[in-house]
Amino acid sequence: MTDVAGKTAFITGGASGLGLATARALAARGASLVLADIDTDRVTAAARDLSDAGARAMGVTLDVTSEAGWAAAGEAARAFGPVSILFSNAGVGGGSGPFERYDTEVWRWNYAVNAHAHLYACRTFLGDMKASGNPAHLVITSSMVAIVPPPISVAYISSKYATLGIAMALRNELAPTRVGISVLMPGMSATRIVETTRDLRPAEVEAGQAAATSQAMQGVLAGGMSPARIGERVVRAIEDDEFWIFTHPEWKDMAEAVTGDMLAAFGPSADPDYRGDDIAGLIAANGGRMFGR
Repeated sequence: MTDVAGKTAFITGGASGLGLATARALAARGASLVLADIDTDRVTAAARDLSDAGARAMGVTLDVTSEAGWAAAGEAARAFGPVSILFSNAGVGGGSGPFERYDTEVWRWNYAVNAHAHLYACRTFLGDMKASGNPAHLVITSSMVAIVPPPISVAYISSKYATLGIAMALRNELAPTRVGISVLMPGMSATRIVETTRDLRPAEVEAGQAAATSQAMQGVLAGGMSPARIGERVVRAIEDDEFWIFTHPEWKDMAEAVTGDMLAAFGPSADPDYRGDDIAGLIAANGGRMFGR
């Protein structure tokens, strides 16, 4: 997709942060916006502000973990215009503490928002985007922690790792279509994710060390990169059909170290007499392609 003007974009987590920043960047280039967010007041205000600035925009209330909610949001969006740009972006933090003491409901909720919701998003819009035969684009938000896991929430890191896997698999699946795909890999960004997590998490209010960690992370992210800069970068990736969207180059050395550690662990086959996996046959059996092949 080289021109977003006149296209309709559906953006989850659209009331603030990276979602709203990308909406503003798209609006500046003439796109129409459907902002979806669980916070009705914020998403209504965000859509109104975009409209007042001259954009064509609407807001819809959406809990991205609700299949019924997606059905209603999809119907509203299609009445607004055919969606050509899908930004599956909504996310929450995963809480803190040792893995073996994670609250089960918080763990499930984290995956429901950060990973499973991409299935609902694509189920709602991707089929129509493919069938139109027109250029379209899907953007999925992962995180640099999916590549370089710091000592923070296992739930957040692993759900963002799952999101990266979804995007990489879809890159292969969408190759024969006119739907491009990007995966957004931001580092620290000045968003409301900590506050949103605190407000929405399906468990008791954090206390003790968990509360202290939450407050500390809120302070760290407050000094993160401006969402406006990231939103502009996302739009350029859509226009240029780029898969990887890396916004924070200071993570590159650590990413190289992680990748180098993995590659260095490859050694001889566990079975010297084994002929080797038939990678070409695997690809052919699934009727697709694999990155680099």
